[in-house]
Amino acid sequence: MKRLVVVLLLLLLCCYMSAQRTHGLEAKFYGGRIVPHRLGMDALAQPSMAGEINYYFSTHTDNFYDVKYRFPKHGFGINYNYIWNHDVLGSACAAYSFMDFSLYEKNWFGLGLRVNAGLAYLTRKYDRETNPLNIAVSTNLCFYFNLGFNLVFKLPSDFALRLSPGFLHYSNGAVKKPNLGLNDVFVSLSLSKDICTKEFTRERKNYQDGLSPHEAWIMGTCVSSDEYSVGYEGRGGGFISSTMAAGYNYQYGKIGKVGASLDMFYEENLMYYYNESEGGLVRQYDKFGDVVRLGLSVGHQLVYRRFELVTCFGMYVFNTVKKGDLIYTRIGGRYYCTNFMFVNLTLKAIGFKAQFIECGIGFSCRRWGKKG
Repeated sequence: MKRLVVVLLLLLLCCYMSAQRTHGLEAKFYGGRIVPHRLGMDALAQPSMAGEINYYFSTHTDNFYDVKYRFPKHGFGINYNYIWNHDVLGSACAAYSFMDFSLYEKNWFGLGLRVNAGLAYLTRKYDRETNPLNIAVSTNLCFYFNLGFNLVFKLPSDFALRLSPGFLHYSNGAVKKPNLGLNDVFVSLSLSKDICTKEFTRERKNYQDGLSPHEAWIMGTCVSSDEYSVGYEGRGGGFISSTMAAGYNYQYGKIGKVGASLDMFYEENLMYYYNESEGGLVRQYDKFGDVVRLGLSVGHQLVYRRFELVTCFGMYVFNTVKKGDLIYTRIGGRYYCTNFMFVNLTLKAIGFKAQFIECGIGFSCRRWGKKG
């Protein structure tokens, strides 16, 4: 009996010691250059300098996702980016959340991957009269995405030095055009410090446990978007774009799903075209069905707890309004608020050309089939 009590106490002590959360701060500085990825953007290719302040935490438990993803760092931060072509592009201030994954780790060295996503405010935007050269963005508020690869050098006293080549992107997701977007390739240097470690007593459960690996789902989205009219000049935005989709996923493991879906797209701006002689929009379609397109897509979802990274590739099976468009892509995220409801934020695009943001909610059914 005494031996059993000792074993139980040791197990509890191990769990107690392993359930910890480390908090830290990071300062980052980097320099880069705007990359002209489309025709007409050569004048925007200018150097940039930026700085970041980040707060992060890392939870060390025996939970499957903590162990599988090597105890990733979660965090929040703010970024200021000054672009040399200041009169045209101005500067950008961003607020974001991020995840930092460890890919390889030794005593003093490591390799990692960091993904930032959030919103940015750009001080300069396109204007036909006052700023015609800025064909990259036409709204002050834009989406912000930053991807970097870390070379981590561990220093004494819980300090760490990171050298990170990376890529960042500003875009409004075609809510209003012109919206070619800004791409910035950079190299950064950061210094971080773990400031405290506290016990973490809350149990971290995996909501997928006990659910069927078979998932049927439906989703609806609704946003406004824009289309080019003549050259880079947009129509002003405000045209309804919507996706209705129904699909099936199979969860082959705790970190991944594969699936297929039937997608229906409606874009109000396709009802119009720009008449150069009249200098305005002319309605060319009157019915809802005239601009509806149907597609079939296949894709993969990378699972981390309730968040899933969505990547899909699709082909139109019914498309009378834009017969030249054959394929489309979808990339973004889903977050399961409950076991059977999720919020969706994905970008629908053709190649590198954004069409609209799919922002909406969906419902999932996983009660049928063999339990996981």
